Amino acid sequence: MDEEKEFLKKYSDKEYYKPSVTNDVLIFTTEDIKDDNIRKVPRKGLQVLLIKRDQQPDKDMWCIPGGFIRKDESLEEGAARKLKEKTGIEDMYLEQLYTFGDVDRDKRTRVITISNMALVAKEKIKTIEVDSLKEKKWFWVEKHLVESKNDLHIENKYKLNLKSEDDEVEIAYDVVEKIEKGILRKKSITYILEEQCKDKLAFDHYKILDYGIDRLRNKVEYTPIAFNLLPKLFTVIELQYVYEAIMGRKILNFRRKMNDFIIETDEKIEGKPHRPAKVFKFNEEFKHDF
Repeated sequence: MDEEKEFLKKYSDKEYYKPSVTNDVLIFTTEDIKDDNIRKVPRKGLQVLLIKRDQQPDKDMWCIPGGFIRKDESLEEGAARKLKEKTGIEDMYLEQLYTFGDVDRDKRTRVITISNMALVAKEKIKTIEVDSLKEKKWFWVEKHLVESKNDLHIENKYKLNLKSEDDEVEIAYDVVEKIEKGILRKKSITYILEEQCKDKLAFDHYKILDYGIDRLRNKVEYTPIAFNLLPKLFTVIELQYVYEAIMGRKILNFRRKMNDFIIETDEKIEGKPHRPAKVFKFNEEFKHDF
């Protein structure tokens, strides 16, 4: 111990380069898609919160909420702080996604970002008025497969589309994914902003968003993560529309696939214009068996 204390006393961190570290938080929710038939249960769309940068670099571009980590907080505390600032909520689903550290991802200096994903039901969000000088919007977000080739390697082409809830901003990227065949399955991804777009995402936030969508889609297949986007009580069709909003496609035999996830209750959901249906809640005893 004495040897260690002596070492730490003499230790200097000045000989090592110190990159900056940020937390970026993808805040996902779902929202009803407007339908003229008010007696029909509305379908859902996936949304993400974006902020318009008001300073250089990438001024006036749209970005994922985030900021530099404080010296006296952990990565988890920094992400939770940023989440509370943008939603007014402290207790919600939050998980760390991936570390993005390309050398030139930020024009200012070497910045490494810890990306995070949060899920919250839209009706639970109390406020997004903090940082009121910054413009922020909810964006509908979709990712769908356009073309798939299977030759010397697997090549999948996707469209990643963003459209603000007020219809004023549209951003779209072509995403080309190449996967080597073999055990390692090495993958490379390129992103191309579509020519007609007047706006784009700042830094490499299109990569973070794309990664978050893929992680979310993967996890809903074997975990109850999607229930964070719902109230405590719900109908099967409401649950199905949340899942389909995440996956970007219709899901067949949905009720059967949810057998282990949900439990029927005797309760009723009041105030709905459509016909009452059986009401369910999440099965807290659920256990995933591989």
